[in-house]
Amino acid sequence: MSSSVWSGDLIRLRAIEPSDDSYYETFTEHSEDARSVFRVEPPRSAAQRQHELKNLTNQATGSDCFALAIERVDTPGMIGAISTARADPRSGSFSYGLAIARDQRRRGYAMEAARILLSYMFTERRYHKCLVEIHSTNVASIKLHERLGFAVEGLLREQEYFEGKYQDVILMGLIGTGFLAIPERQA
Repeated sequence: MSSSVWSGDLIRLRAIEPSDDSYYETFTEHSEDARSVFRVEPPRSAAQRQHELKNLTNQATGSDCFALAIERVDTPGMIGAISTARADPRSGSFSYGLAIARDQRRRGYAMEAARILLSYMFTERRYHKCLVEIHSTNVASIKLHERLGFAVEGLLREQEYFEGKYQDVILMGLIGTGFLAIPERQA
């Protein structure tokens, strides 16, 4: 096990760099992938992607809303991204999202990246609860979150519109003390 909270056995989380542009270009080529993390958007120029990456790389340090690259420990290069959102220190809740490149899935990278991030937010930043919203059609993400200990807390009926119809969104939550009580769930 690494001595850094940002590394596991399979992957490490690191800052996003301007050189990570090829990951984003490849990821958005697949409409299903883009839809699973946000939405399908018109093609972007290299300059537009670089501008967006520059904004990610210039995030203020100390904020609890941040984005990180996911990289295999044995091979340099971005294979995914993970980011926090809606961090509310008053209520002690936050949200996060992650994406893994199509050719790198089903290898345990998403699970380890989520464990690293959740451990950090619960143990270093003192958050109490994580909430995620998952499209009801994203079965792989629902199963991943169930394995992490998330429980279904609600259903947002016809919340998102894509592929020509309204789709349901499942709201899942995880309490930090429950996550931390099970050692194999921690990074």
